[in-house]
Amino acid sequence: MAEKRWTIKRRLVQNTVTRYNYYYHAKLKLEGVLKGINTQRQDNYNVFLPFYPFSVDKLNLNTTDLDSVIQKASVAVQIHDPRSKWIDDCYLLVGKAYYYKGDWENANNTFKYINTTFAPKKKSEYSTVIGRSEDSQLSVSSREKEKNWFSRFRHKSARNDAFLWQARVYLEEKKHDEAQSLLNILETDPYFPRRLEGQLAELQAYRFYKQGLYRETIEPLKVAIKKGKGSRDERARMSYILGQLYFSQNVPDSAMDAFRDVIARKPDALMDFNARVQIARANAKVSGANMEQSLAALQRMMRKERFLPFKDALYYNMASIVANDDPNRALDYLHKALKVENPNMLQKTLTFKAIADIHYFQKNYLIAQRYYDSTASIMGPEFADAELVNTRKEVLTEVAKRIDLINQEDSLQRIAALPADQREALLARKVTIIRNEKNAPVKKGEDQQYQAYNNNNRYNNSNAPGNNGDAAGDWYFYNTGSKSSGYSEFKRRWGNRQLSDNWRRSQGASIASSANKQPLTDELPATDNVAANIDRLPADSINSNVLAANLPVTPEKLAESRTKQMDAWYELGKLYHDKLENPRDAIASYDSLLARFPDNPRKAEIMYSLYVWHEKMGHTQEAARYKQIVLSQFGGTSYANYIQFGLPKDENKERTKAVSAIYESAYMAYLTGNYDTVLTLKRQADSAFQFSSLQSRFDLLEAMTIIKTGTEDEGKNAIAAVIKKYPGDDIILRQATMISDALNKKKEVVDYLSNLQVARDSAGNAIVDENISIRYPWQSPKPDLKDSAAVVQKPATDSAAVAVAPPPPPPVTPYKLGDEKAANPHFVVMYFTRVSKVLVDEALAQFSKYNAEKHVTDKVETSSFVLTPTEIMVIFRLFPSEDKALDYLDEISKSASSVIIPRIKPTEYKFFIISRENFILLNNTKDIEGYKKFFNTNYITE
Repeated sequence: MAEKRWTIKRRLVQNTVTRYNYYYHAKLKLEGVLKGINTQRQDNYNVFLPFYPFSVDKLNLNTTDLDSVIQKASVAVQIHDPRSKWIDDCYLLVGKAYYYKGDWENANNTFKYINTTFAPKKKSEYSTVIGRSEDSQLSVSSREKEKNWFSRFRHKSARNDAFLWQARVYLEEKKHDEAQSLLNILETDPYFPRRLEGQLAELQAYRFYKQGLYRETIEPLKVAIKKGKGSRDERARMSYILGQLYFSQNVPDSAMDAFRDVIARKPDALMDFNARVQIARANAKVSGANMEQSLAALQRMMRKERFLPFKDALYYNMASIVANDDPNRALDYLHKALKVENPNMLQKTLTFKAIADIHYFQKNYLIAQRYYDSTASIMGPEFADAELVNTRKEVLTEVAKRIDLINQEDSLQRIAALPADQREALLARKVTIIRNEKNAPVKKGEDQQYQAYNNNNRYNNSNAPGNNGDAAGDWYFYNTGSKSSGYSEFKRRWGNRQLSDNWRRSQGASIASSANKQPLTDELPATDNVAANIDRLPADSINSNVLAANLPVTPEKLAESRTKQMDAWYELGKLYHDKLENPRDAIASYDSLLARFPDNPRKAEIMYSLYVWHEKMGHTQEAARYKQIVLSQFGGTSYANYIQFGLPKDENKERTKAVSAIYESAYMAYLTGNYDTVLTLKRQADSAFQFSSLQSRFDLLEAMTIIKTGTEDEGKNAIAAVIKKYPGDDIILRQATMISDALNKKKEVVDYLSNLQVARDSAGNAIVDENISIRYPWQSPKPDLKDSAAVVQKPATDSAAVAVAPPPPPPVTPYKLGDEKAANPHFVVMYFTRVSKVLVDEALAQFSKYNAEKHVTDKVETSSFVLTPTEIMVIFRLFPSEDKALDYLDEISKSASSVIIPRIKPTEYKFFIISRENFILLNNTKDIEGYKKFFNTNYITE
C-alpha cells in the first residue's frame, strides 16, 4: 500500500478515514473506560495524596474493553496507508491501552516503536550531540512549528508524546534511572515542544514524589500546575499536593497559598473542605500565630450547614492541632468525633488510630492495643498505615497479656496471704457481688455500652504492671464487665427465656439436653486468665470453692505463680526492645524483674541485656556497672565471653548454621533491595544470638543498608562505627574503608557535575556539539611525576643487573566446594568481557523472555548485578543444587549464540556457575579472576 502514489486525493481520503472511522472511535472507547477511575478510591487527605487518583496496578479495569481499543487502533494501522499522519496516534492509543492494563513490556515496546519508526527522515531535522564537554546536549525530539497561531490547530506528531509515556512506564516499573535519563534529555532538548512542557514537568515531579524526594518535587510541580493542560480537578489535586509538600517542609505561608489556590479552582466538596482545614492547621504553625485562632476557625466551619457532613473530620483535625501540646484535650476531641454518626469508614479508621497513637506514645499500651484492634477491624486494604497498625496490634496484644498476667498474679498472691477467716469472708462477699451482676437484667443495647464503659474503666486502672491500688478495686474476681458477658453466656446456653417461676422444672428436657453437651462444674478451665474463665460460668455455678481454686495458698502454687510472673517480666522486656523498639521500658521491665526476683535463673542474661541496652542508649556509667557485674559474678558464662572476647567459646555447628542462614537471607534481601527485611533480620539475629561469629558481617550489612535508606550523615556515621568497632578484622576493615572513601568522594562528583556550564547562542538555544566524550575526574588520574633534581642517576654497569622488586602476589580468595550430599543452592552467571549497557540490557530482556517461555515452572529469576563499575553480570537464580545449575548452564551455552542472543558475539560473554556461599565471598572480595580459575579447576561442563 505504501508503494502507491501519495497524491492529494489519497492523502485526504486516508487521513480522514483513519482519523474518524478508527482513531476517533478507539479514543472514545478508551476515554469511556477511564471515565470512572477517579472515583474508585477514597483518599486520605491527612497524609500525602497519591500523585494520581488511581494506582495502575490496582485499577482492575475491564480488559475486554481495553483489548477492544487495541483491536480498533491495530486495524487502522493494518488496512490503511502507513504514510497517514494518524498512524502514529493509533500506535499511541495502543501503548496507552497496554499501560492501563498494567502490561509494561508491551506498552514500553509500543512507545519505543513509535520513537524509532516515526523519527524524522530528513537529516536537517536531527540534532545530534555537538559541542564541547561543558555545553554538550542531545536532541531527540521531532520539531514542531509553534511560531504562529495557526500552528495550534496543526496535527502534532505523537512521537514526542510517546517519549513522555515511555518515561511514565519506566516509573511504574520502578526503573528510576532510565526514567531520569530520558526526562533529563527531554528537559534540555532545544526542540522539545512547548505544548508538552507542563506534562514533562509533571513527570519530573512524579519521579521525585514516587521516590520520596519531597523537597525536589516542589519546583517541577509548580511548573506543571502553571503550564499543564490537565482538567480543573487534576490541577486542584496537584495544588493540594503542593500545599502538603510545603507544609512538610515547614513553610506554612506557602502551604496556605497553595491550599487557597485549591479552593479557587472550585474542586469537589471533600477536597474543598480539606483544603480549608489544612489552611487552619498551617496557620497554627505560622510564627506568632495563636493555636486557639485555628481552633476557632474550625469551630466556625462546624456551625455552617454545608460542613455538617464533615463534623467528625473537624473534630479529628482539631485534635491534630492540639495533640503535641495537650494530648488529653486531643483525646476529648477524638472521642467526640467517634460519637458523630457518619458512614465514612476511613475517617473512623483515622480517629481510632489517632486515639491509639496517643495512648501508645504515652506508654498506655493496654488502651492502645484496644484501639489498634478497633482500627484493624474497620480499615480498608489500601489504608496507608495498615502494616503499622497490624504490627502494633499484635505486639501490644502480647504486651497486654503479660501485664494482665502480672497484675492477676499479684492480686492472687495478696488474697492468698490473708488470714483464713478474712480470706473466706472476702470470697463470700465477692460471690454475692458476682451473682448479683450476672442475674441483673440487661436492657436492649445496654450490654454493649456498659461493656465499653467497663473496659475503659478497667484499662485506666491498670495501665502499668505492678499497679498496687486498693485490693478490692483491682482484685481479679471483681470484673465489672461480667454482667454483660454473663447475660450473653446465659442466652448462649439457655436461649431466650420467658419470665416464669421454676423455669428449670418446666424446661427440664432442654436442661438435661444442654447439660449432656456441657456439664456444669465447680472447677475453672485450665487457662491463665482466671477472670475470663469466671465470666464464662453461669451465676449459680459460682461459689467460694470456684473462686479459691486458683489462689496460691500452698508453697507449690505460690512458686508456680511467681514463675509465671518472672516469665512475663522477662518476655515483656524482650517485647519492648525487639518489637516496640523501646529500650527505656525494656530496661524498666528488667529492673522491676531484678527488684522483685533478685535470684531468678535468667539473671546472667538479664544483666548482659541491661549492659547492652544501656550502652546503646549512651548510659556509660550504668553500662559499666552491669558489665562489671557480669564479669565478676558470672565469669566463664557465654555472656562474659561476649564482653571479653567478642565471640562465644562454645559456638556449636547448629548455632553457626542458624546464624549463617539468617545472614544469607539478610544479604540476599540487601542485593534485591528489600532493605526493611535486612534490618528486621538483623534485629532478630541480635535478639536470638546476642553475639555470634558473624556479628561483624551483620554490622557491616546494617551500615550498608543505612547508607541506602538514611541520610548522608547517618550513612557516614554508621560505616565509621564499623571501622572503629573492628580494627583487627582485615576483611571487614578493608570493605568498610572502601565504602567510607566512596562516601567522602561524593562531594567531588557533585561539585564537578554542578559546575558544568551550558553555552547558549543569541536566541537562547543551547549550543551542542557532535563528538563529545565526557570524562569524570577519577577517570583521568594525575600522573605521578617526580622532580628531576631529586632523581639520582646511577652509572650503568655490565656486570651488575638492576634489581627489580617482584610484583605483589595475587589475592588469595577462600572459595570452597560445598558438601555433595547436602543441597547447595547455586547461581548461573553470565559474565561480559566487554562492558556495555546495551549488551547487558539486551541480554537481560532476551533471557527473561526465554525463561518465561521455557522455564515457567522453575521460576528462574533474571537480573543484572554490578560487581564493580567495570564488571557487570547477568545472574540467573536460584537453582537448588549444583546439578540443576550445570544443566541450565549447558542448555543456555548451546542456545545463546543461535537462539537467545544472536546479535551478541560469543566472544563478548562467558558463563559459569557459583554457589551462594562463594557468591557472597565474590561480592566481598571482587576477585572475579580468582573465581574463574577456581571454576575452571573444580567444575566440569562438558
